Amino acid sequence: MKADELKNALEAVRVVPVIDPKCQDQCLSAVDALVAGGATTIEITLRSELAIDTLRACRLRHPDIILGAGSVMDPMTYDIAVEAGADFTISPGRCSDLESYTAGKNVAHVPGVVTPSEIIEARKSGQRLLKFYPSEAAGGASALKDLGRIFPDVMMMPSGGIKRSMLAGYSSLPGVLSVGGSWMYADGGEYLGPEEIREAMTSSIEEMRRL
Repeated sequence: MKADELKNALEAVRVVPVIDPKCQDQCLSAVDALVAGGATTIEITLRSELAIDTLRACRLRHPDIILGAGSVMDPMTYDIAVEAGADFTISPGRCSDLESYTAGKNVAHVPGVVTPSEIIEARKSGQRLLKFYPSEAAGGASALKDLGRIFPDVMMMPSGGIKRSMLAGYSSLPGVLSVGGSWMYADGGEYLGPEEIREAMTSSIEEMRRL
């Protein structure tokens, strides 16, 4: 999936659950509920040994959703993620070797930024879709509002510390393509029940669609 295709897909939903799997069965059950609640894009972060296998299992179980691989920071991990079925990869920061390696490939890579200088350098490299991380620690919707005025041609995918109660601040920003986090499936590190997940996902999508 190219970056423009990812942008088009996210415009309709604007919410991306980000899952750091600790138990594959628990993760898959949460993904089932998220999809039932309207999720069309889900990110699996590659921070543990079971993450790639979980990504593969999600791909087999839900072949039609868009799957992202998170915390991808080098070409080798990118290739592993693509082989496992990732439609895009995303990083918490900028990795020049990785950006060069993925340029022109069919599976988009989304670099992470937090400062204006990083955004300027990313734009010089042709990047117009960027992750803003860690969003809340870096100023959240308030910071993105200011950055959006300076860089109106850049679309952001903020994540990091975002809670459901904060969505209204993000939803009105034209430079925010989507928001990512765990609020829609977990609370305090504990997974919610399937019905709670489904409801939280549906409500979050509705909130982000209000412009």
